[in-house]
Amino acid sequence: MTFQLFQLFLKLSLLCFGGGYVMIPIMMEAIERNRWVSAQGMTDTIAIAAMSPGPVAVNAAVGLGYQINGFAGAAAAFLGILIPCILVVVLAAVYFLKCNSHPAAQGILYGLRAVIPGIILVAALKMAIENGIIFSAHGIAHGINIAISSWNFEIKSIMIMVLSVILLIKTKIPPIFLIIASGLCGLVLF
Repeated sequence: MTFQLFQLFLKLSLLCFGGGYVMIPIMMEAIERNRWVSAQGMTDTIAIAAMSPGPVAVNAAVGLGYQINGFAGAAAAFLGILIPCILVVVLAAVYFLKCNSHPAAQGILYGLRAVIPGIILVAALKMAIENGIIFSAHGIAHGINIAISSWNFEIKSIMIMVLSVILLIKTKIPPIFLIIASGLCGLVLF
């Protein structure tokens, strides 16, 4: 199991460029395919990883590795994610320092910047769907669900999500305060 975790996170780290949030949907799919952790367990771990200090991909890998196989799983996932990151970042830094002013390098970077928000949006939508917030066949058991056609939308969660987006756009409130506030809202509302 430990070696499988190491291999999985090594492969993810080598193939998922664009930051930790880009890796999350692929990480979730791989872990679901192996049936190591439930969708809710993954989402909870990713939420904790996102609010914890440090890179979200590393935090999520360590948390999921620990859930799957204890300390050995956490260590295997950490090393699997870390080793390619170190190698790729060093190689990219060497290349970028030599070629950063070349028009082709600048064009590549602009193209990469454009795709990352789309990948992050897909990860967010997938998490919302798998947790019964939007487009759910069931909805959240303790929520207020509204059905449109055959899809359920969980209103309390959507309100927290929309309010968070508005506050992040309109204010300079640090995300950690929104995370704490949403946890408290969940404690009261659900």
